[in-house]
Amino acid sequence: MAAKKTSLTSWRKAAPAPVVLIQGSEAVLVRRAQDRIIAAARRRADPETTFLDAAAYAAGELDMACAPSLFSAQKLVVVDSLAGMSDDFLADALAYVADPNPDAMLILKHGGGNRGQRLLKAIEAGGHPRIDAKPLTSDADKQAYAQQEFDEAQRRIEPEALAALLAALGQDLSELAAGVEQLLADTQGPITTAVVDRYYGGRVEATGFKVADAAVAGRGAEALGLLRHALATGTDPVPIVAAVALKLRQLAKVQGVSGSAGQAAAELKMAPWQVDRARREARQWNEVALGEALMHAAAADEAVKGGGRDPVYAVERLVAGVARRARVR
Repeated sequence: MAAKKTSLTSWRKAAPAPVVLIQGSEAVLVRRAQDRIIAAARRRADPETTFLDAAAYAAGELDMACAPSLFSAQKLVVVDSLAGMSDDFLADALAYVADPNPDAMLILKHGGGNRGQRLLKAIEAGGHPRIDAKPLTSDADKQAYAQQEFDEAQRRIEPEALAALLAALGQDLSELAAGVEQLLADTQGPITTAVVDRYYGGRVEATGFKVADAAVAGRGAEALGLLRHALATGTDPVPIVAAVALKLRQLAKVQGVSGSAGQAAAELKMAPWQVDRARREARQWNEVALGEALMHAAAADEAVKGGGRDPVYAVERLVAGVARRARVR
């Protein structure tokens, strides 16, 4: 009877097995999944560990690394760079995953791309565990990641503090993960907005998110001041325009959507705290002004990406225009 095909599993459930595939390019999730597997394996025994590079592989290395040993009851083999695997590795790996050594643990890491699809399909068809390490692209996914980290550590973080942490570090999951680890290691008790601000307030002081918040709230002078500081310290106009456009799209999304924030969040692909905040901010906007602001944001986006002569002028004009329209009833 053929083995049952497996679906992708969360990296949080990664565990030792004769063959495990970590699939995806999110470095943080790849590392966390691998660390969990290795830690669990070492709690059981002290396996002999070998690291291989699939792109610089020589025929026979996999069988040798995974073969039973007189000196170690278990073997642990970690293989990087499957996305660039050699033909020799593909041939050896296809043969091995069809009949793996039960006393060995093979961790295979594939970062994406078409190379090695035969091997990936063989692993799936063979019923071997496949760990999802694809990039987290949505704010909701990043929020869920951070919240689960605090939950696992049995530490409470206020929703507003979590929002501030995401605003400061949420563009890069590696930075977000490091920030969470630092807060868990360096603080005690509930994590409040004051705690997050003490550690990372400088990161959000003049980012696109702060500029967007002030502009959408109609605080034009503050928004332009933050914008000029951001530009003076090297921030590119492109992400600032993107942040403003994102805020405006969120305001448009929540208009006309009823139900609780939790119910709306799933439909709108936003986090519940984002729904609540967007609903509050949308109260000072009418549909005409919001439509004009969205069109202005689209024009600014084109201008800062090469369609205009002066990206700085384009982003300043956008921020001022959004702040002005926010006051129109």
